Amino acid sequence: MRREWLPVLIVSVAIMGGCAPKSSFPTVDERLARDEARKQQAVALKTQLRYKSRLDNVAFRIMAGNAELCGDKVAWRFGVLGLTIDQYVPGWREAARAALGVGARPTVVHVVKGSPAHLAGMAAGDMILRLNGESLGTGNAASQKFDDALRNSGGAELALTTERRGRERIFSVKPVVTCDYPLFLVLKDAVNAWADGEKIYITTGMLRFTENDEELALIIGHELAHNTRGHVASKRGNVLLGAILGAAVSVLSGVDVTDFGAQSGARAFSQDFEAEADYVGVYHAGRAGYDVRKAASFWRRLGASHPAAIHLAGSTHPSTAKRFLALEQAVAEFERKREKGLPLLPDERANK
Repeated sequence: MRREWLPVLIVSVAIMGGCAPKSSFPTVDERLARDEARKQQAVALKTQLRYKSRLDNVAFRIMAGNAELCGDKVAWRFGVLGLTIDQYVPGWREAARAALGVGARPTVVHVVKGSPAHLAGMAAGDMILRLNGESLGTGNAASQKFDDALRNSGGAELALTTERRGRERIFSVKPVVTCDYPLFLVLKDAVNAWADGEKIYITTGMLRFTENDEELALIIGHELAHNTRGHVASKRGNVLLGAILGAAVSVLSGVDVTDFGAQSGARAFSQDFEAEADYVGVYHAGRAGYDVRKAASFWRRLGASHPAAIHLAGSTHPSTAKRFLALEQAVAEFERKREKGLPLLPDERANK
């Protein structure tokens, strides 16, 4: 450092000292802070598991209840969430071991209510040792081996050897076929959910907003409809077509409107896709045994929480006012079919 800068540095430090806090606040011991951090990690893991468990309970029913509507996009499921310590980032492994009992072997942290695993008697805390008498091993390889065996089971009954409180038990579990659109919990406060054609994402904010499982079932059913009805692929196609048309106009006019064409393509049929997802989503939830009679009221409450959505012109989504009225009709149609013993399938347009 050059000597001519020393006076400036000394003055600067003196000025900063004058801006220091004035109160005598408590100092924190670093060891105690580390202990508190581990406790907060444990609370965070348990809270996330509670959200994930609720999401899985509702999603499993919907995915199993609508498997016939998912075509070839199906998979076999037990209804267990099993994890190994390797699936956590290093800084969280100690907390996961202490809070959830997760170790080197696959350990059940949640059993879906009403699932084959639940009916067989499996419970959180069960350590999975062997599958059909063959050791699963440890770590990520064990989790992958378990998933592969389930995926290739063809629905055959499998024998799971577990350890619970030091004693081995064998459970015979026959998986059920479900829609193969995995759900992911997104740790965000925004009240949101979306689908990408292959998966479904639900935020913790949406889970807090939904007051009961019936409302959550409507959200999952809606997003499942986006996937089963091919909306994502159709929107991508519309964007591409719009961009192509925009590029063609750009060549003829000399003004680049390619982006405008793509954006116009993205908006094409967007409201219709959302309206169809609302309609089919009622069937998805109802077929899984959820009471859909208050579906329209849920959208009214959603509109009250998002006043900007209470419009008649619409944007990419129909207005909440129109959604309310359309959902009332969808629920009436579903209930009428159910009471008459008719197939609980959405009506299709004659020109499809």
